[in-house]
Amino acid sequence: MSTNISKQKREDLLNKIKEIRTFIASAPQDENTGNLLSYLSDLEKDVNGKKYGLVFEEHREEIDEVLDTHTPVLTEEKELFIDNGGQMNFLIEGDNLASLKLLQKTHKNSMDLIYIDPPYNTGNKDFIYDDCYVDSEDGFRHSKWISFMSKRLEIARTLLTERGVIFIQISDIELSQLRLMCDSVFGEENFLNVISVNMKNIAGASGGGEDKKFKKNCEYILVYAKNYSSLPLFNGPYEYREIYSVVEQYKSEGKNWHYTSVLVDRGEKEYIGSTVDGNGDEIKLFRRKNATVKSVRQVMIDKNISEQEVYYKYGQLIFEAKDAQSSIRTRVINAKKQYGISDDIVSIEYIPKTGKNKGRLYEQFYKGDKCRLFAWLGDICENIDGALYKKDLQGTYWDYTSRINNLTKEGNVEFGNGKKPIDLLKRIISLYPDDDITVLDFFAGSGSTGHAVISQNIEDEGNRQFILCTNNQNNICREKTYQRLSNVIRGYTTEKGKVFEAMPASLKYYKVDYVPISDRMYYEYADELLKHIRELVELENGVNFTGNAEIAIVLTEEELDDFISQLENNTKCQKLYLGNDILMDAQQAQAIKDRKITVNIIPDYYYKELEG
Repeated sequence: MSTNISKQKREDLLNKIKEIRTFIASAPQDENTGNLLSYLSDLEKDVNGKKYGLVFEEHREEIDEVLDTHTPVLTEEKELFIDNGGQMNFLIEGDNLASLKLLQKTHKNSMDLIYIDPPYNTGNKDFIYDDCYVDSEDGFRHSKWISFMSKRLEIARTLLTERGVIFIQISDIELSQLRLMCDSVFGEENFLNVISVNMKNIAGASGGGEDKKFKKNCEYILVYAKNYSSLPLFNGPYEYREIYSVVEQYKSEGKNWHYTSVLVDRGEKEYIGSTVDGNGDEIKLFRRKNATVKSVRQVMIDKNISEQEVYYKYGQLIFEAKDAQSSIRTRVINAKKQYGISDDIVSIEYIPKTGKNKGRLYEQFYKGDKCRLFAWLGDICENIDGALYKKDLQGTYWDYTSRINNLTKEGNVEFGNGKKPIDLLKRIISLYPDDDITVLDFFAGSGSTGHAVISQNIEDEGNRQFILCTNNQNNICREKTYQRLSNVIRGYTTEKGKVFEAMPASLKYYKVDYVPISDRMYYEYADELLKHIRELVELENGVNFTGNAEIAIVLTEEELDDFISQLENNTKCQKLYLGNDILMDAQQAQAIKDRKITVNIIPDYYYKELEG
C-alpha cells in the first residue's frame, strides 16, 4: 500500500492550524486576534487548494490596471470599411484582453471555432509583457506567459458554443504548460488531440547542430472542445496529391498500383429485378449490355496518348476490381443466380443506411461471376480545378514543408517568419462540419485566419464569418493585418505579375477605446457609453448601419422621434434595433407595425456598466 506523503504533510499542517486557532480562541480578543484568525482561514484555504495541476506566480498586467478604472468600448474607423458583398467580418485593434471582454457582451456562447497562434515565449523578442520583451533570463518568464494566457483562455471558453472547439498552435517551449493550463480551463475530458505540424525541412530547422539539442522542425496544435459530448463529428483532414505523381511514386518505390482498369463504355442499362438489403429495403439490379473495360495500357495504345493523359482524361472511370466482403455483394451474387444473369458486368442501385453515401441513391458496379466490386479511383480522389488529386486521410502528423516557400508574401504583405500558411488554417476551418460558423482569432498577427476563412468560403461556397483581434504595436494592425485583408477582398497583383482576383467579403475596422470610471455624474458616464452601443450591435449581428437603408438603430427618445418622422421617406427599412430603455407610445408602435418593420430590442447586457 502506497503512502501519500504530500497528503500527510497537508494534514499535519491543518492540525497545527487547528491547534493555533484553539489557542487564540482562549486568549483575549482584540483587532490583532481577528486579523490572525482571518489569516489562518486564508492559509487553511490554500492548503486545501488544488492538489494537482499547473503552479505559477500570478502577475498583473498593465491592461488589468486599465480595466480596473476604465470601461472598454469600440469606435469604428469608418474610412477603413470595405464593402464587397459577402459575409460581414470584423477586425478589432487593441489589447486582446479588452477585446475579449467586449466579445463577452456580444458573443458569449456564440463562437464555433477559435484558432490562435500566441507568442511562443522563445526569449527572443516574441513575447511582450507590460511593454517589455520577456527574455530568456527573466526568472518569471514562464509564470508571466501562463498568467497572460490563462486570463485570455478562460474568457475564450465562455465565448465558445457548446459545439465549439479551440485550436492553439504553439512550440515545445510552453507546450507542456499549455496542456496543463487547458486541462484546467477546458477540462481534461474535453481534450481532443495534439497535432504535430512539420513546418520546416531539417536543413532549415532552427536550433541544434551546434549544441546538444536536435533541430526543431515541428510545431504543435492543441485541440479542445467546449463540451466533448456536444462536439460534432469533424470532417476528415486530408492531404492532397496530384494523381499521376502518386502513380509515379508507387512505381519508383516498387509498389503495386491497383487502379489500372478503365470503364470506357458503361453499356446500355437494363433493369432485371430486385433483391433486398439487411433492412428489407430494395436493391435494384441492372444488366449493362456491351459495357467495355480496358486496361490503362490498352487505352494508351487505342487513343495514342501517354499514361499521364489517361489518368487526366479518364480518372473518374478508372477502377480496381475488389473482392469486397459485404452482405450487399453476397445478395448481388445470389440475385444473379436467381435471375440467370451471365453478363460480365452488372450494376445495382440502392440507398445506403451508413457511410459517406448515406441517405442518397447510390450506384455500384460488379464484374464477373464472383461479382468483384468496382472501387473507383474517383472515390479516393477529388477534382480540383479540372485535375484529379488523391486524398489521403491524415492523423495527428501534418506536413506543411512544401507550402512555406512563398509564405512571407501570402496576401501580398510581408511578415517575416510569423505567418502561418493559409492551407493549414483552411484545413483547420474545413474540419468543422458546418460552413455557416463564426471563427475567432484573438492573436491575429498578419491576418492569416481571415484570409483562410474568405478563401475557404470561396472554395466550398460557405458562409463563415471571422472576427480578428490584435494590438497595433509597430502599426501591425493597420499596416499588416488590415492591409492583407484589404488585398484579399479587393484583389491584388504581386511583384511578379501574378493576379489574385477580388473575393466577396466585407470588413469593419474597430478600435478599442476606454471610458474612465469616475465619480462624475451617472448620466454623463451613461451618455458616453451610449455613443458606442452601435458598434456592439453591429458586431453581434454582423451588420452595418452606415448607408444601409434596410436597417436602423434608435438609442434615444430624440432619435425615435426623428425615425418616426422620416418613415414616409424611408420605404426600404425592414428592421429596427431599439434601445433597451426606450418605450414607444401607441402611435409610434402603430406606425412601425403598419410599415411591417421588425423591432429588435437591444439586450440589457450591453448596458451592464450603466448600472449604479
